[in-house]
Amino acid sequence: MKLAFKFALLAVLCLFVTSSCKKEIDYHPEWDSSTMSGKIDGNLLQCTLASAQFYTLDKKTTIQIVGNKGLKGFGLTIDDFKGIGTYKVADHNIATYMEGTAGLQDAYYGTSAGTIKVTSYLADKYIKGTFEFKGENIAALASKTITDGQFSISLVPVKLPETNNSTNNLTVRVDGVSTGFTAEAVSMVLPVGNILTILGANGDKRVDISITGYKGVGTYNIANDGVGSYMKDQTATGSFYADSGTLIITSDTGNRLKGTFSFQGGNQDTRIKTSVELKDGTFNMPYTKK
Repeated sequence: MKLAFKFALLAVLCLFVTSSCKKEIDYHPEWDSSTMSGKIDGNLLQCTLASAQFYTLDKKTTIQIVGNKGLKGFGLTIDDFKGIGTYKVADHNIATYMEGTAGLQDAYYGTSAGTIKVTSYLADKYIKGTFEFKGENIAALASKTITDGQFSISLVPVKLPETNNSTNNLTVRVDGVSTGFTAEAVSMVLPVGNILTILGANGDKRVDISITGYKGVGTYNIANDGVGSYMKDQTATGSFYADSGTLIITSDTGNRLKGTFSFQGGNQDTRIKTSVELKDGTFNMPYTKK
C-alpha cells in the first residue's frame, strides 16, 4: 500500500503540473473527452481535465483516476481493481480532494468514510462510476464532504505527436537512444517537507521525477528520496519505475532549474521481466515554486 500511495501522490502531482502549464507540456484536446465532477460541501466542481492510468503493483492491478479544474481536483486510487463493483475507501483505497495554491498542503484525504463505485467498464475502452467520501486535512484540522462524484474516462489510447526539437529542454539517453522532452518543474511546501516534481513529455513518452525533502542544489537518491518513472507509451505495460538512480540539481535560481539525472528500473507490470535505463540526462527548464 505504501508503494501504491507513492505513485498516487506522483500521479496527482503530475496532473496539477500539467494543468498549470498546458502551453509548455504537449496538451491535446482529445483528453477533454473524459469527464469528472463532484460536490464539495454542496458546491459543484466540474473538472476540465480527467484521465485514468492502470498499474500492476505487488501482482495487483491498481487504477488511478484523476481530474481537475485549475488547482482544484479529485484523485481516486483503487488498490486492487477487479472491474465493476463497489470499493470502500477504508479497504486500502485512496480518495483525495485538492484545492488552493499550496498544492498538497491543501489536500483532503478520505481514509475511512467513503466509496468508489465502478458502474461500467470495458478494458481499453472506458471506465465509468461514482464516488463519495469525507476528506480530512490534518494540517488545517478541517474536513470536507464530497458527494455526487461522477467520472467517465476514455481508456482508448490516443497517439500524440512528438514535440518539436526547438521546445525540448530535457534530454536523456533511453536505452542508448537520445530522446528530448519538453519539461517543467514545480516545488511545493507540504507538512511532510518540500516536494520537487519534474514532468517531461514528448508525444506518448513521459519522464517523471518527484523528490520528497527537496533542499535545493544537491544530490538526491531517486528511489529512496522519492519516485521516478518513464512511460514509453500509453499501454498497460508501457511504464517503468526507478529501482535506483540519482538526481543532481546544479542550479535553483529564479524561475529556472538545471541539473542532471539517471535511473533504471523494471516494468510496472511485475509479471513482465523487462527494464529500461535512462542515462546522461540533462535539463534546463522552467521552474515554479508554490
